[in-house]
Amino acid sequence: MAKVLFLQDVLYEAFGPQVLSAVLKEHGHDCDLLVISAEGRRNIVPKIRACKPDIVSFSISSFGFQWAVDLAKEIKSEIDTITLFGGPHPTYFPAFATSDGVDYACRGEGEGAILDLADAIDSKSPHHDLPNLMRRGADGALICNPLRPLIADLDSLPFPDREIYFKYRALRELGYKRFLVGRGCPYGCSYCFNRAAQEMYKGLGKYVRHRSPADVVEEIQQVRSRYGVQTVGFSDDTFTTNKKWLLDFLDLYRREVAVPFTCLTRINELDEEIAAALAAAGCHYISFGLEVGNEEIRHSILKRRMSDDEIRLKSGMLRDVGIRFLTYNMFGVPGETAEDGLKTVRLNAEIGTSLMGASVFSPLLGTEIFDYCRREGYLDDSYDVTDFDRVTASSPLANIEDLPFLTNLQKIGFIGVTFPSLIPLVAGLARWPMGPLFDLVYKVSLFLRFKLRFRLTTWEVIRLGIGSRGRFG
Repeated sequence: MAKVLFLQDVLYEAFGPQVLSAVLKEHGHDCDLLVISAEGRRNIVPKIRACKPDIVSFSISSFGFQWAVDLAKEIKSEIDTITLFGGPHPTYFPAFATSDGVDYACRGEGEGAILDLADAIDSKSPHHDLPNLMRRGADGALICNPLRPLIADLDSLPFPDREIYFKYRALRELGYKRFLVGRGCPYGCSYCFNRAAQEMYKGLGKYVRHRSPADVVEEIQQVRSRYGVQTVGFSDDTFTTNKKWLLDFLDLYRREVAVPFTCLTRINELDEEIAAALAAAGCHYISFGLEVGNEEIRHSILKRRMSDDEIRLKSGMLRDVGIRFLTYNMFGVPGETAEDGLKTVRLNAEIGTSLMGASVFSPLLGTEIFDYCRREGYLDDSYDVTDFDRVTASSPLANIEDLPFLTNLQKIGFIGVTFPSLIPLVAGLARWPMGPLFDLVYKVSLFLRFKLRFRLTTWEVIRLGIGSRGRFG
């Protein structure tokens, strides 16, 4: 039996470690998880040592991974263990696998890779050539092993191991519980890794896959009986891609579960039948990406091909059946002007957005838009994504004349969405250098967004400290 310890920096229930832990435990291995923000950074290495792990595993994105690299170096200097990194960043930026402190990095789906590695360690077998794993060779060069096929039957996977998270009371007692119904997104937005993932897995299986409705409902019922569920959150990139699957699932969910739920969609996927079925099944909130109010930027820069008219039409369908919705929006996109930013606010106000999610645009390594920003002079070689708080609080882009205005609008634009008559006032305020005040206003809006969308109590939001950094999905 091998012992695997998962580490993460914030109190947040991530899917990756849960599924990996379930697979490992199903095959006789031992797993645990430590959340550093809950355990305390000062005492974390002694706690890791006490777990006696054979593998210490991190799942990282391209924003905010430096803490994991630094901790891995410290662990390697004090504990005899193997460090394994997975997640979007090593998958789409393979050179990461040559970093100090990294023994292995995993590309793509990790269930087979981590199980093979645990089995090899348990049997004291060689493990350098396992599929999906990457490492630094003796000469310092990157070694990438081949990818294994995608998991075709998602029902073959065990239910996620929530126990590794629910030892933390703040997560265990949270009324909002998250679930995944499938894997893969069929779209290719320029700011997302999805296009690269589709290319990477070409010829290795069907990319977009769904669990059976019965399997999802059984998991929800199991979690409800053990821990209680007041609101279900479906966190798939888009919940509504497969209409037949969706209608079958919603009918079963309505009959067997009947708990309010939230989900994400692509507005182009909606029609009147889907909207009515979502409402009948208890959809509390639905979220979709509007991104920018300038239709040309949305199409040509973000490669998000949906028109303003379609957004108006489909959001009207949601209003007609009584479903409130949250939109995701970006400010500071290449080519965006102050007027474009105000178009985003006005379009949100026009369609009746209940909650406006807004971020300062920062391009991810390995995406199409990252290359575009470099090529067009919006981004120089000094761009560093290792500091999550820095790159999400301010834009790294250059040559956007109205960037200060757009950055302010990201923080206070929701006021104009909620009270459209105040849009001229918001536009005037956004021209003033009132950063700290606007930051406070934005934090209040974020607090309210979490509370309303996920049906959390004020105490639940405070206990989490909004420490999930918006990762509820």
